[in-house]
Amino acid sequence: MKTILLTLALTILGTFTWAQKCTYNFQETNAKTGLHKKRIMIPVTNQFVVWTNNEEGVYKIGIEVTFAELQKENIKKGDTLTVLFSDNEEIYGIADEKYTPIGKADEMIEATTYYPFYTIKASDWAKFCATPVQVMKITFGKEYTNYQFNESKAKKIKQAANCVK
Repeated sequence: MKTILLTLALTILGTFTWAQKCTYNFQETNAKTGLHKKRIMIPVTNQFVVWTNNEEGVYKIGIEVTFAELQKENIKKGDTLTVLFSDNEEIYGIADEKYTPIGKADEMIEATTYYPFYTIKASDWAKFCATPVQVMKITFGKEYTNYQFNESKAKKIKQAANCVK
């Protein structure tokens, strides 16, 4: 009996501890459908931010990436985000629409920022929740760029994916 009570107490404590790790940047429930919209931001660097999104059952990865030069290539509808996991498996996200770069230039700085969102299949989101991310490859036009993640950032992204699930 003590073992059952101890197991139950640890399960409740684990669930409570897990719930505390979920700090949403945006959370809303559709009053008509009861479906949720949840979003969590994970800053990786000053120039790279990852968003995990659940928009009423549709999973998306949002990226905010800034380049230290002016870019002109658009991210086209259908361009891909490739996510490579630590076990060398890959999943793909598809850009929902065309995303144009936002450029900033003055005497001090030239920079371009992209804000694309990529739809991820629910079956692939399960992989995203289970395995730490190693690399994300963003394709924009004929160009692409890779971002590697250290263990700490990969763990935070995995936790955020689980939170919005």
